[in-house]
Amino acid sequence: MKKTVILSMALSTFLFASEDLGVISVDSTTIDDKFEAKKSEVSSVTIIDEKKVEKINPQNIVEVLNSTPGITAMQTEGDIVKLHIRGVDNQVYMGERPGIAVVIDGVPVQETTGKINIDLDNIETIKIIKGGASYLYGNDALSGAIVITTKRPKGKDFSKLEAQLGSFGYEKILVSTNKSFENSALQIQSSYKNTDGFWDRAFKEDKSISTKYNYYLDDTSDVVFGFSYNKIDTGDGSGVHGTSAAILDPKSVREITYSSDYDTTLVKSFITYSKDFSNNSNLMLNTYRYTDDKSYQSAYEDVNNDGFNDAHDYFNDEKWSQNGIKAEYRYSSNIYALMLGLDIQRNNETTNRTPLPWGTASYGGLSASSSNLDEDINAFYTEFKYEFTNKLTSTFNFRYDDINYDLEDLLNPLQNISPSFNESSFRAGLNYEINANTNLYTSVSTGFRAPSAGQISSNSNNGYKTDIDSEEIINYEFGLRGKTDYFNYEASIYQLDRKDYIGMRAGNYVRSSDEDNYYDNVGDMRSRGFELALSSSPLDNLSINLAYTYLNAEFTKNNYKQLVSDAVYTYPRGVRTLVSPAVFQTLNLAGNQVPRTPKHTLNLVFNYTPIDNLTISPEVIAKSTYYADETNNFKQSAYALVNLRTSYKVNEDLEIFARIDNLFDKKYNQFVHLTASRVDNTMEDSTIIVGPSRSFYAGLRYRF
Repeated sequence: MKKTVILSMALSTFLFASEDLGVISVDSTTIDDKFEAKKSEVSSVTIIDEKKVEKINPQNIVEVLNSTPGITAMQTEGDIVKLHIRGVDNQVYMGERPGIAVVIDGVPVQETTGKINIDLDNIETIKIIKGGASYLYGNDALSGAIVITTKRPKGKDFSKLEAQLGSFGYEKILVSTNKSFENSALQIQSSYKNTDGFWDRAFKEDKSISTKYNYYLDDTSDVVFGFSYNKIDTGDGSGVHGTSAAILDPKSVREITYSSDYDTTLVKSFITYSKDFSNNSNLMLNTYRYTDDKSYQSAYEDVNNDGFNDAHDYFNDEKWSQNGIKAEYRYSSNIYALMLGLDIQRNNETTNRTPLPWGTASYGGLSASSSNLDEDINAFYTEFKYEFTNKLTSTFNFRYDDINYDLEDLLNPLQNISPSFNESSFRAGLNYEINANTNLYTSVSTGFRAPSAGQISSNSNNGYKTDIDSEEIINYEFGLRGKTDYFNYEASIYQLDRKDYIGMRAGNYVRSSDEDNYYDNVGDMRSRGFELALSSSPLDNLSINLAYTYLNAEFTKNNYKQLVSDAVYTYPRGVRTLVSPAVFQTLNLAGNQVPRTPKHTLNLVFNYTPIDNLTISPEVIAKSTYYADETNNFKQSAYALVNLRTSYKVNEDLEIFARIDNLFDKKYNQFVHLTASRVDNTMEDSTIIVGPSRSFYAGLRYRF
């Protein structure tokens, strides 16, 4: 009999939909995102379910998040995706962490090179929380969080087979099955994806397998075992240097990018226990292990002196492992609700960098490096929700983090460091129910980023300051969400202030300089904006989804060093002798736009069903102009793309789908960056990623 499985799932749904029955409940969690009472939220939140993901048939997370206002999602090198919320960290573009907490099944995924590798075929829900989110997720949740829950085992038996082919050698096959037993349920999925990519050497091969086993101990408690394995091999990136190269060599055949040839293995395992009590309370316990083991080549140079970078200098071997335990207890009543949480993490990173034999020391000397980092985090967090009246509810969150680093330099023990940081974060907000269909909300939330051990160690190695302060963000927000007879909507306005941004004093990407360059708190920034999500079904066979973002992100304090002229040397008798030093000027960037933050972004999707079972979905993606550099000297053109998706249900079990990206074969640059470290830099010194040409994809999905 499968009654136990069905009853347990129904009871869990009943308990955590209790707000609709007059009971106040806490919906926030860092473990298992099954509490979805978005109506009473005091922050801007977007939830994307598996049906929407499946309808898009995406190749990367950018295509899923394009429909979320407030997110800037860019593909910066090959398969490297940089996600930013509300303009935070758009000024950086390499392997830096994105200022967003990415959590999958309760596991805080922190990949070492800034990549975000997500199995898009295994998503049940994506929750995007905008504004400082360190009150729940701790370090680096500067501007928000992306919380992903993978597919849960269901209380019935079914399987799915999916196959897809497309442009640039794209191929995909997926097999999944769900099995329900008397007291448990099992879900297993495996997929293979391969593509040559639009750009030269931009291949990607991705093999994955995942499983979840849900065992129901009784009608009020269950335990979930989860495991996933991903093996990902990717080639070179996609950038070219200069506008001339972007025209003559859009696929980057002649040159390589800064890092390439990634061989990555990701393994995630977790166990989650959940117990519902009769007094409207719940206990969840979670333990996990996550490993990110990768090797790749980095740093480039022109070995054969033909004017194009064609070889890498270093081979890198990195392994990041996360081990953690979380516990959450929540209690609900008629006028208040409480959640108490504990988060203990024991993380380790080992890195080894070895010069490659053909390197010629373009950056002033090649040297090996090897280190071992232990990161210990001990944190507690809470959420308290109180109902002042039957229409007005308040929410307060608090989190305290104790972060300890122990970095061991395996080649130079004198450079070992052991810094620690103690940080507090909060959120306070109100939600007012104007009527049964409309809610008004406002909140203040904070986020932080502690200096990394690598930044402190770099300063220590070179004799610079090591007392770097943590970055801080405070986000003020006011929003309205609801529905009418004609449409559903959520609109919000906000101001996000970022203090003590950590960067390089003489420029983040300056490779050689006569000016001191070290990590420091270099400036402040501010983002102000308006975000609108709207959906409507004006006709029985037509629905419309719109996401619009207005973003004004600017520096409020930043003194930027810029090279005016190089140092001049002579070499009498082979001895390097300085004739005149390099000349620098200091630029005040206050009031300048943060690079790569278009002020206007629009995503518009029409879903039209001309006949039964056939859906045609054109999509418009538009971005306004933006600057490629901090000095705002190099404005980039606006562009708009049109994509087209269609699907046809042959019967209840079989679906055929197709997609055309960049329908009108628009020529555009999807990413441009230019360091302003030299006064004589021009767009010929920029790095440009040319957008892919028109591409076609088609597939079928069979359920049985």
